[in-house]
Amino acid sequence: MTRPRASEGYAAAFTADHSQFLCLLPTTAASVFVFYCSVATVRFSGDFYQLIVDNRPSVQFAVQILANALSFLQALVLCRVINFTVRRYFAHEAMSLDSLRLWIDLIALRMNWGLPCKFWLPLGLFMLATMALKGIWAAALTPVEVWKATHGEVFVPSWENVTHVKEYPSEVGREGPTIQTSQGRFSYSVGTQIRGHLLMSATSATTTDGGSREHRKIDNSRYTYIGRSYGLGTSAGLLDRNLEEDRLAISYKYQEDGYTTDVKCIHNETSNFWIGSTAFDWLWAAQGELPDSDDGREYSDYIGHRGTNIVALGVAHFADVDAEKLPLRKYLAFSTGESYKMLDKLQCEVDFTPARFNVTVNKLGRNITVVPTEGKDVEDIEPSRRLKGTVLRQFALISNDETNLYVSVVGQALNASITDLYTYYASRGNDKKTPSDEEMVRKGVENSIKAVCDDMLGAYGSAQLVLSDLKSTTPAEVRKAAIAIGEIRFAAATFAINTAIILAFIIEAVRTSWWKGLPSFDIGDIRQLIVASSNGGPGLGRAASQRKGNKMGQLRVRLARSDEGLLGLLGDEQGECDESSPIMEKKSSSTTIDVVHYGRSGWGPGWI
Repeated sequence: MTRPRASEGYAAAFTADHSQFLCLLPTTAASVFVFYCSVATVRFSGDFYQLIVDNRPSVQFAVQILANALSFLQALVLCRVINFTVRRYFAHEAMSLDSLRLWIDLIALRMNWGLPCKFWLPLGLFMLATMALKGIWAAALTPVEVWKATHGEVFVPSWENVTHVKEYPSEVGREGPTIQTSQGRFSYSVGTQIRGHLLMSATSATTTDGGSREHRKIDNSRYTYIGRSYGLGTSAGLLDRNLEEDRLAISYKYQEDGYTTDVKCIHNETSNFWIGSTAFDWLWAAQGELPDSDDGREYSDYIGHRGTNIVALGVAHFADVDAEKLPLRKYLAFSTGESYKMLDKLQCEVDFTPARFNVTVNKLGRNITVVPTEGKDVEDIEPSRRLKGTVLRQFALISNDETNLYVSVVGQALNASITDLYTYYASRGNDKKTPSDEEMVRKGVENSIKAVCDDMLGAYGSAQLVLSDLKSTTPAEVRKAAIAIGEIRFAAATFAINTAIILAFIIEAVRTSWWKGLPSFDIGDIRQLIVASSNGGPGLGRAASQRKGNKMGQLRVRLARSDEGLLGLLGDEQGECDESSPIMEKKSSSTTIDVVHYGRSGWGPGWI
């Protein structure tokens, strides 16, 4: 009897057994592809995106099929490497039946609870690992909705021509250019034609929770500002039809120049703006000079019972409204009746500082966010001061128009803002130091003036776009809906696992000189096991029958080959070999038994 002869390993490089290693080609291509797509942030948009979105169930079905196929190929390679290594070992070393069962189950990818308990853990872990491959591949291949940055352009108002930006009388028929469309009302008489929205802004200027204020855009675009608008983002929903009609467009972001409106109010007891009676019982005169008056006092008539219901706002007028550059206007003066005494003698300084802003328009959420940048030395968008001065003059018009015999709507709006501020501090308890009543009044009024100024700047910007068609373009980053192949963590996992399998294959192939000495006997082939057991004769069977229960699994067997080339399984102990077996026939007439020893392969003690 001889040990089995080694096959020619290098010559068998492309046999059917070895060809299974070619399964690494598709898995490597797939893992490299998904990893590259994740690292390079490859995004698929357009028709491919629409195909994925419209066929979610079919796509997921295809992903599961592909994930199962790729994980199966990887498991096949692992099992083949294990198969070759065990076969090579078994060619010259004995192995217990339990160990043989373990390797057969492991190669067949099945859990066998009939094995000794010590084999459950390694077999179970290997099974779980191969099952996890399916999940990792599925996660790496599943299309994920993301966004893709593209370039575009949006319109912004142009302020090179401000001919229509001026103060118009409040009388009916004398208003400035105005138009009503399905998109909303647009007018250069902002203080009279859009005052309902402005008063609403003044009322809701202070939030009761201290968070960002959300307020509707002054047109019918259904957009909402998150935080302050600063008068920007006016073209959203009006002149961005190309983006509105783009089903894939999610949002867009651009930079626009404008003003940061800062307001600082004080109680000026020496204010020279006051309310006095006239020759008519229900007519009262608000008059006086402001710190920036340069053409005499201000004067306007208000109506009211006994004057207690009046909230008069004074803003210095212009001596020459057609001047190339108007004088600076920055003060608002309050004079009130007894009903609004907390607002009396207020004097607010309003500063319009040129600044650059990041404007983000979220098309899906229908909201706009405007955030000032940290850049300095921004050029004034309208250096003639006509826009800033006209905005302030609207406060005087609104306060006059919105005062009746019994109440001042402006006073009520400011009172609502102040009340919300009280509510905010009351809800905070002792978390914050509560300001004094005067500080509450000043802060509430400051919030309202900022909100109204922002909306008026936006109203004039919309008028420039819609009424005068005065606009310019600015570059924008458009975010479009796109598809990414999986997530980077799973893509990296598939790449790492596939690389590990390749390394394991290469290391084992080099260590064994491409499995030199690999016998043709395959422990995973039930046909070869049956034939080899038969060739070994009944001796092994008798030895096994003498062992009961789990002891049978401890029986050690070895693989042998006769001079005629027959393979057989023999017991490793004396008495477990049958002299009548085909493996022993030719050796019975010989007094010398030649045994081919290949030596140990370096495995040492372990599961085998």
